[in-house]
Amino acid sequence: MRGFFTGVCFLFFFLIAPLAIVSYLVNSFVTPGYIKAKLVESKTYESVANTLPKIVGFPEEGQEGDTGAESSLSPELQKELKSFLTEEVTATYLQDKTEKVVDSTYGWFAGETETAPTISFVDLRDKMVAYANSKGTPLPDEIAKQFSEPIKIVNPSDEGSKTLRSFFQLFQKAPLILGGGCVVLLVIVFLLAEGWKSKLRKVALAFFVPAFLGLLSVVPVMFLFAVITGAVTDQLDTPDWKELAGSAKTLIQAISTDVFKRMLIIYGSAIILAIVLFVASIFLGNKAKEQPKFLPINQKPPGSNPATQAAST
Repeated sequence: MRGFFTGVCFLFFFLIAPLAIVSYLVNSFVTPGYIKAKLVESKTYESVANTLPKIVGFPEEGQEGDTGAESSLSPELQKELKSFLTEEVTATYLQDKTEKVVDSTYGWFAGETETAPTISFVDLRDKMVAYANSKGTPLPDEIAKQFSEPIKIVNPSDEGSKTLRSFFQLFQKAPLILGGGCVVLLVIVFLLAEGWKSKLRKVALAFFVPAFLGLLSVVPVMFLFAVITGAVTDQLDTPDWKELAGSAKTLIQAISTDVFKRMLIIYGSAIILAIVLFVASIFLGNKAKEQPKFLPINQKPPGSNPATQAAST
């Protein structure tokens, strides 16, 4: 019966331990500080700022805009507005906007605030209106409207967003819950084992198996990151998006490298600990059984005297 319960505990431990490690890894990388640091390191803001003049477009004079009305934006003013955006939408401007969005989005999903995350370019609209007026040509409404309303990052009334938010908050607690479960199972395995030799070897086995399988999983994880990198760069493989594609590739590779290092540290440490425990079990095994005591050659054991045996018969 003891062996049956030990086997059940091992089974659940081998199922829960990988989930605890994966949830820890994901939670350690999905943080505002990490995301913002990697965006800066990959020079994403500079790439977007340099790419913006190439991809931004305005309806030309006489051309219908999104509202169906003809635009009064002359080619000269269109060129000047693009130049204006190039000067205003700098890497610093994009970084400030993005970091606020990252903080507010994370705060909403984590339940730290009930204010839905949005991003607003009203300040940019006001500058564009003032610039166009200074040139004697009012900014067309179809352009002004694009910068007038805050853009919703998440719709708080959407059921899908609510479900995702609940799942995210639960996932944040997963490492603690799953890790606690692993500790309880490990304690049970330790207590069920008889003798220090068995105890140490069972704990060593509990550490070794998930760690070994985790090391094997490093290869497919790195392959997955390589596929993602290739897909992103292929989508951006155009002259206009070339610089942004380079930053995206650098960003994904930096994240994959951090994941690789963290996995090696966790699984490698677990394997080393398992080896140490196994070696310790050799030296700290069960106490040697007491050896039978040998009597001196000239000393006979009690009851071996023939006279005594005859008298007793």
